[in-house]
Amino acid sequence: MLTATVRSFRLKFLWLAVLAALVASVAHGATANVSITSNRFTDSVSGNSTTTINVGDSVLWTFNGGTHSATSGSCAAGCTPNGNWDSGIHSSGTFTHTFAAAGTVSYYCVVHGAMMQGTIVVQQGQALPTANFTFQPAAPTIGTNVNFTDTSGGSPTSWAWNFGDPASGTSNTSSAQNPTHAFLSAGTFNVSLTATNAGGSNTATKAITASNGGSVPCVVSDTQLCLNGGRFAVTASWEKPDGSSGNGTGVGLTGDSGYFWFFDSANIEAVVKVLNGCGINNAYWVFGAGLTNVAVHVVVTDTLTGAVYTRDNAQGSAFEPVQDTKAFQTSCP
Repeated sequence: MLTATVRSFRLKFLWLAVLAALVASVAHGATANVSITSNRFTDSVSGNSTTTINVGDSVLWTFNGGTHSATSGSCAAGCTPNGNWDSGIHSSGTFTHTFAAAGTVSYYCVVHGAMMQGTIVVQQGQALPTANFTFQPAAPTIGTNVNFTDTSGGSPTSWAWNFGDPASGTSNTSSAQNPTHAFLSAGTFNVSLTATNAGGSNTATKAITASNGGSVPCVVSDTQLCLNGGRFAVTASWEKPDGSSGNGTGVGLTGDSGYFWFFDSANIEAVVKVLNGCGINNAYWVFGAGLTNVAVHVVVTDTLTGAVYTRDNAQGSAFEPVQDTKAFQTSCP
């Protein structure tokens, strides 16, 4: 009779373990740990048989020898299960249950009865915030302040902004509730807000496109730099002696300069800088240098006027420095 009972409990345990795994796969709360050792339930935080959690949290019981169960029910007038959850009798392994409603829940071991009891205190807790924000203007131009307004629900108490603009340095992040940020180059930036309250954190991300105000805005990409306030688009293509070719990968350095690598991200091949010399000789200047002898075709485009400046490096020749202070003589101001 005892063997049949044990088998029944083991079968029930297997089914409950499967259900617990399914619940755990969709649960979003925290997990409290309870050790079952020496005929005692011991919570890892309280150090005793009482576990305090929030609604949506789970409790993980770990069986460490002996023969025990974690069965919901009361021993106030003889230990009686209430059918809410039951680990089944086990001597090793784990059992998890997620608590969806607030209240105080009693449980016990069916083998040891009233001498081995535990309590789960389930608090209502605070719901996670729902991060959200708006921004104005909706279509900003480079150099103008964009005003961000937090519209998150759930009463957040702290805010963490990332403007997706690492070139702006320390200005790329903010902890203000309603910050401002100016994008200094044209492109599409993924701006994220992480709102936090006592219940946890939630993040919202929106794409913002900043243009240079010209008719064909420069957009930063893997193969294109946008220099001097995002006005000048710069690309560099290459060709090897065997005829293979491709586009260089651009990496911004400052608002006016950047470099390209061709074959290895750790190997810089060409550096380009565009400066505003309008106050000196009424022109925009282009400077460049290369650390390669493959054929290179550099193109600098004034996206405001459409003017194009090119410089080529011949195959097998050392890259000659570029110091052209008359590159764009019709682009000022």
